[in-house]
Amino acid sequence: MNVFEQFDLDPRAGIAAITRRLKELAEDAKDDRERERIRQAWEELTLHPARRLRAALFAHPGRAAELGRPPPLRRERRPSAGLDLRDLVVLPSILRALGRADEAAERDTLDDDPILSDTAP
Repeated sequence: MNVFEQFDLDPRAGIAAITRRLKELAEDAKDDRERERIRQAWEELTLHPARRLRAALFAHPGRAAELGRPPPLRRERRPSAGLDLRDLVVLPSILRALGRADEAAERDTLDDDPILSDTAP
């Protein structure tokens, strides 16, 4: 049996949580043989990272999982105030479409952009 399942440990738990839980179990152990089993499990999970990873990967999901329950509902995202997807779309230039690219080039410059200018208002 998997060590995580045997002692009802969370496979995602870190060393501190594993140590805390196994210490509680060792304090409640009925005899020295059971304490020795718990100590061996603690050594296996805390002193050997590769073994802990292997045991965590092969641990079955907890039986306490809510079986038969639907997944939680997703929250509906609300767009931020004043910003819409249409504000992010780059619209084609009508002047370029009409073949008047020279007039479009004059309007497409970033020289008058207040954000990109060296002197901020």
